[in-house]
Amino acid sequence: MKSITRILLALFLFVPLAAHADPPSSKQAKAEELLQLSHMDHLMSQMLGQMTERMKASADQQAASMHMTPEQKTAYDGYQQKLDQLLASYLSWDKMKPVMVQAYSETYTDQELDGILNFYRSPAGQAMVAKSPELMSKTRTAMMQQISALQPQVEQLTKDFADKMKQSAPAPAAAPTPSN
Repeated sequence: MKSITRILLALFLFVPLAAHADPPSSKQAKAEELLQLSHMDHLMSQMLGQMTERMKASADQQAASMHMTPEQKTAYDGYQQKLDQLLASYLSWDKMKPVMVQAYSETYTDQELDGILNFYRSPAGQAMVAKSPELMSKTRTAMMQQISALQPQVEQLTKDFADKMKQSAPAPAAAPTPSN
């Protein structure tokens, strides 16, 4: 009888406290909603695809300079495929979502998340999400134009640096003459 009384007492004391406590996952729920409203899963997928393409292009360029045999090329292609699968499995949305939720939950306060969510729920916020790919494409194009315009200056700077390094290199030491 005493054990039942203790259990009931514990329930009466702790249930109201738990009911009034802010659930620890409220910020996480808000972070999840923010990720959903901002279509972070699509953005992450696009970033992974772009990263994979850049890595593949760089590796292909390096591989082309290696003059591989057909067998080596086949092995390289298999390696590249396995690398792509490895990246996709570790950086998939299913793996990254909990990390992103945790980061957003730790970074923003409840009030900040509420404000951000209100924005993303608004027509302006939804327009921002919908037009972000177009905006990113335009800014990427503008950046590439800037980089292209800069290319001759970078090449000249690199040439000047290489010349300076050659001029400041120590002269090769004379080989000792053998004595008989």
